[in-house]
Amino acid sequence: MLVFPVNVLGLVAGFACYFHALAQSPRPRDGLQRGGVFGLTLAVSSLYWLTDVLSVVRWEERVAGAAVVGGFLLLIALPYGLWGSVASGLSRSAVAPWLWLLHAPGVLGVQALIHDAWLGFPWLHQGYWLAFGPLGSWLGVLGAQGAGLLLLFLASGVGLWNQHARARPLALAAAGALSLGLFIPTRFSSPGEERLIPITTVALTPPEVSDSARDDLTLLSQYVAATPRTGTDWTVWPESVIRDGGTMLAPLREVLGPQGGPIFTGALLAAPTGRYNALVELRGGQPLYYKQKLVPFSEYIPGELLRWLFQRLGLDTLKTDVRTWEEPQPPLEVDGVTVSPLLCYEVAFTGLISPGEHPQVLLNAGNEGWFRSALLHRMTLAMAVARAQEYGLPLVRSVTGGYSGSFDPTTGTWQEAGETQGSATLHRARILARPSATPYSQWRRLLP
Repeated sequence: MLVFPVNVLGLVAGFACYFHALAQSPRPRDGLQRGGVFGLTLAVSSLYWLTDVLSVVRWEERVAGAAVVGGFLLLIALPYGLWGSVASGLSRSAVAPWLWLLHAPGVLGVQALIHDAWLGFPWLHQGYWLAFGPLGSWLGVLGAQGAGLLLLFLASGVGLWNQHARARPLALAAAGALSLGLFIPTRFSSPGEERLIPITTVALTPPEVSDSARDDLTLLSQYVAATPRTGTDWTVWPESVIRDGGTMLAPLREVLGPQGGPIFTGALLAAPTGRYNALVELRGGQPLYYKQKLVPFSEYIPGELLRWLFQRLGLDTLKTDVRTWEEPQPPLEVDGVTVSPLLCYEVAFTGLISPGEHPQVLLNAGNEGWFRSALLHRMTLAMAVARAQEYGLPLVRSVTGGYSGSFDPTTGTWQEAGETQGSATLHRARILARPSATPYSQWRRLLP
């Protein structure tokens, strides 16, 4: 896990060093260099797992591929260098007396413009560091970005402690505000109906990681054998378990039969060109949701420049020719419960959850078998838990190679899969489905 408070202290200390270095940068060029070095260090230490995608290309392509992925890491580092340059310029302007207050919103704003708006890669929101700790209730008030701003205010106050007289009160005020998270309620009253739902997650580790267009029948039979045949349990398999949905959905529907609770899993379905990554319900044999946000370098190449470079270099790190679903999708209701599905990497996008649709459960199916880094698995779990805390919704998660289980935002408890049945790992729990009612979910309704 991202262990509290070590993770938060490390984040604050790192950004405090960043803001301190910017205060020692008299020229914009100095701020650009020092901020860029910090940003690159942050990118490499947090996103080194991106190089795992190079395992799917030929040996002769890996040098060029590594150079391109390295270029992407430079883009991730860019906001910190840009703000360093801007801050150094502002230090000689009329706003210099207020620079101690501008550092935190300034770097957060530039990061949002480049990471979120341009690259579509909202991976480094500082608020995720609060997901597994007593201060995580701030996520239900401000969201991951807003809670991250509090951490940045604390870091700028600490980093500028001896440079600005007002930095010390800022650090103390930010620390005091963060500590109020201990008293923020984790459960907010909602007018809608609450319902207790038994769930079972099933996950297996395939014998080898591959991108076969055909299904492994042995693997599918193991999933079927581990799935409850009776009762009303919701059963969740991971993403992309079914490689050829057009061929396998009908036989699986027949084998599993109509009796029992719904069975959710990911399947690849034919698109006009390529394939869609979809969430399907197996007893009905129908797709319920199509993936909207794809994994960079694995399912799509981010940015026109990088796509052009990959084309010119003849590189192809894409495991699957997946297409983004562009059309609006209706709210997903299962047995009268509104479900907000998030496939794999989509847990990074709070905008995919629509409070106006009154979701009651977050369902996250993922496939992280391609990535070997334990850090990636911990980060995606933190994102999924942060989404649950933002909206006050129970989380059900089934992930190949990662963390499967359930999270209750009212208690802050993550329960991990641990029961074994043959080669499958199962998690059985009861989740309390309830409408979203956190302050964050209320003001998020005002946003598109």
